[in-house]
Amino acid sequence: MIMTNVKVIAVIAVSVIIVIGLGVSFSSYMNDFENSPKKSDDGSQYVELKKIQPLGSTSAPLTILEIGDYQCEMCKLWFDKTRPLIIENYVNTGKANLVFLDMPFLGNDSGPAAQATYCADDQGMYWDYHVKLYQYQQHVDDGWANTERLSAIAFGLGLDIDEFNECMSSNKYFSHVNFNKKKSVTDFGAISTPTFIIIGADGEAKKLVGGHPYSTFEKTLNSLL
Repeated sequence: MIMTNVKVIAVIAVSVIIVIGLGVSFSSYMNDFENSPKKSDDGSQYVELKKIQPLGSTSAPLTILEIGDYQCEMCKLWFDKTRPLIIENYVNTGKANLVFLDMPFLGNDSGPAAQATYCADDQGMYWDYHVKLYQYQQHVDDGWANTERLSAIAFGLGLDIDEFNECMSSNKYFSHVNFNKKKSVTDFGAISTPTFIIIGADGEAKKLVGGHPYSTFEKTLNSLL
């Protein structure tokens, strides 16, 4: 999905763009978590930041940064068709790790859905909850990710539901999700979801925009190994 001033348009970009400096931007973004919590840019409040939870080995030579919205149709297409092969051939083999960065903009339920993943992470189930959101995705703001459904997902995963609901009702990670959304745009130039930044061990980065097929990722990943 792509964000404009007047409408939301579904797109799949066909190009691979080599981006100078995005590897540095990712390193800078990761460093923001070293002294968490930190003050917001205007100094008005502290933003409680969650440590990035990579899927795969932190020592992998490649990092795949996925910028997404849990209500994004193209994100789900990539999740269903491309992600499993990347997990099998790159993450599970130690060649790459996967990091997700929230850019919730498609509807009212996108932000709370992102917050819910961090409430689940408080109980050690970030990626489990992440997976369930994409498995259960339906149409934007049709109720599939409202407050009750988010709680039901947590219950189904066996989380302490009182702790989860308290985390959600307190908006504990509201500022963190907004921080991620802003960084998606300012640090990585994302204007649509999904956007991927693939970073090699030497800091070289390539950018993919859209729910590309596995063959495109395979070629891009191999070029950075």
